[in-house]
Amino acid sequence: MGTSTSSSGGKAGSPFDPEWLDQGEGGAAGAGTGDGATDADGTDGTPDGQDGNAETGQECDVAPDRRFMPARAKLGKYLAGGGRDALRGAASSMINKGMGGSARAARTMRGAAQGAGRLGEFLGAVRDGSTQQAIDWLQRVRGQNLSAEDLVLELIKEVMPDSGSIDDESLRNAGSDAMALLYQKDPDVDVFTLTDEQINSVIGFTIGNAVCNRLDEQLGQTYEKLKYSPVQVQELRNDVQEWVHGEVERIMEGLAGQQLDCQTLAQTVLQSALEVFAE
Repeated sequence: MGTSTSSSGGKAGSPFDPEWLDQGEGGAAGAGTGDGATDADGTDGTPDGQDGNAETGQECDVAPDRRFMPARAKLGKYLAGGGRDALRGAASSMINKGMGGSARAARTMRGAAQGAGRLGEFLGAVRDGSTQQAIDWLQRVRGQNLSAEDLVLELIKEVMPDSGSIDDESLRNAGSDAMALLYQKDPDVDVFTLTDEQINSVIGFTIGNAVCNRLDEQLGQTYEKLKYSPVQVQELRNDVQEWVHGEVERIMEGLAGQQLDCQTLAQTVLQSALEVFAE
C-alpha cells in the first residue's frame, strides 16, 4: 500500500505546509511533514477522544505540537483489534489535527488530484488519439509487445515523470496500484481503449491510493513499533485500503450522473473523501 517509510516530521511550531508547496505545482502529493515528536507508546498524554483544540480542523498557519500523536495512538488501537471505529478515529485525527482540516488537507494533497486527473486525461487521449503525445506513446509501446505490468510502468513513466521526490514517488505508486486494481477487476481490459467509466475508476483508485499512502507516511511509525510479522502488517494495511477504497467508491457513485472532466472529478473526489475521513 504505497510507501512504507513514515515521516519523523518538522519541529514544533512549524507551518502545516512548506513554502515551496505554493510555488508553482510544488510536489506531486504535497508536503509530507509530521509532528517532530515520538513517544514510546505512541501517545501524547491527551485523554482518549480529545485531541486538543486543533482537532476541530479550524485553520491556522502554524501546526500544533505533536500533531500526529493522537492519530498514531488511535491507529495503534485499530491495529490491536479496535476495529473500523478506531481506524476512522485515526483518519479523522490525522486530517483535522495533523493536517489542519479537510480543506487544508485537500490543498496540501492537490498534487495527487492533479496527477490522477492527468492520468485520466492521458488514457482518454490514447483511446481517442486526440493528442500527439498520446499518439506517439501508443505507437511506441504497441511495437514493444509489452506485458501488462510493463505497459503500466511505461504509462506511469509517461504521465508522471520521476522527479526523485518522495511525494512524486508516492503519486507514481498510487497510479501504478490504480492500474493494477483495474486489471484485477477485469484481467482482459484493454488500456488503449478504456471506457469513460473505466477511466473514472482509475482516477478514483489513484485518489484512494494517495490517501492510503498519506496514512502510511504520517502514521507509519505505529506499524514500525508492532511486533507483528510482515504478513500480519500487510493484512492490516490491506484492510485499511479496502476501507478507504470503499468510501471513495461510494463518492464516485454519487458523482456518476455528473459530466465532470478528469481534473474536476479528481479534485472533487479528493475533497469529498477528505471530508468523509475527517468526520
